[in-house]
Amino acid sequence: MRILIAEDNAAIRMMVQQVLEEEGHEIVLAENGLEALQRTMLHQPDAVVLDGSMPVMDGWEVCRRIKAERDIPVLMLTVHSEQADRDRALRCGANEFLAKPFDIFDLINKVNALQHLLRA
Repeated sequence: MRILIAEDNAAIRMMVQQVLEEEGHEIVLAENGLEALQRTMLHQPDAVVLDGSMPVMDGWEVCRRIKAERDIPVLMLTVHSEQADRDRALRCGANEFLAKPFDIFDLINKVNALQHLLRA
């Protein structure tokens, strides 16, 4: 599966990339919201792992815009962990939600859930 990882924190971005590549996924990277939108259009990923708080355009807006164009599975990965944040993720169209800090196995399970959505 080709996955776009949009994360402004380089350490988190590289860690998520490494974990998902080890799981056999092809990775496309973005460092901010605008870059995430551009790379989504250019690379046509199968799924998106999206940070909620990024420069240029936040992940919530990126999610809304991606979902307006394509029904692509989105995992919102964010430090915002309150129930209101989970609700906000669902309202913008995210399929899964994972709060930072997170367990690697939870990340893998959430990405696997996105993959199952593609098969449904």
